Amino acid sequence: MNLLIESFEGGIYLAYRVENEHKYLIRDEEQHPLKFLSLEQIRHHFRDDNFSSATLIHNNAYDEMCGEDDGNSPPLEIDLCWH
Repeated sequence: MNLLIESFEGGIYLAYRVENEHKYLIRDEEQHPLKFLSLEQIRHHFRDDNFSSATLIHNNAYDEMCGEDDGNSPPLEIDLCWH
């Protein structure tokens, strides 16, 4: 099982558990998406979970805002060394 973290504008991060080809949004007790404010907060939250890998996905809205994005540029993916 892998951990996928997606960053959004405003310093919000959402986390997903990835199993095989399926990704599952991490939710709170009320089934709302669990929002994090930093990578360190995520790391602390999942400190007892045993993920094979952790990956950060960052979509950059800056290029689109400046008219530079052609819609085909992939998001930035960073493997996090949390082991």
